[in-house]
Amino acid sequence: MNKTFKDFILEDLDVFFNVDEMADEHELGGQKLDLIVLDSSLEDLIGFGRDQLDAAQEVFKVYKTVYAKSSDFYVPKVDSELNLDGQDYYVEEAKDQNGVIKIILSAHES
Repeated sequence: MNKTFKDFILEDLDVFFNVDEMADEHELGGQKLDLIVLDSSLEDLIGFGRDQLDAAQEVFKVYKTVYAKSSDFYVPKVDSELNLDGQDYYVEEAKDQNGVIKIILSAHES
């Protein structure tokens, strides 16, 4: 059987989601999973503009970008709540990209 490029990508996911490599164990939606979690700014996510709007309205948010294997988790609905490591967040964006779920979360800074 000939392997496709997608087959090789899916095999490589085990390397990226290995706690000895890039991932760490986190609790997401009540499940303990090996995830890649990055602190993000709105500038990183969409560019300038909204950060300034939030600051002008005195709304300060923290953002996290979470990567999970599609085989381990589901694509949550936008605007739903999702708990990451004991902190509640809102789902800003979520999509499955070739076996990896990318979830952008936001929460009001306390």
